[in-house]
Amino acid sequence: MAFEGVLIAFIVAGLLFFISLWLYYDRRDKIYYDRQRIRHIHHCVKCGTLYSTHEEKRQMPCPACGFGNPPLHF
Repeated sequence: MAFEGVLIAFIVAGLLFFISLWLYYDRRDKIYYDRQRIRHIHHCVKCGTLYSTHEEKRQMPCPACGFGNPPLHF
């Protein structure tokens, strides 16, 4: 009886360990890849260039002419 209890405790502890690792890495990867995935698209009103950035600012300078443009909203 004692052996079965110890065996069940080890199995439950192992399952909890792997589930906690899975949840930790899943959450970490989601936050990391969401930061990379989210892009802001801008259209320069001065020269007509379309460009995208990862930064969330009100105005980003155009890489071609340097004019500050707000992001496009869809």
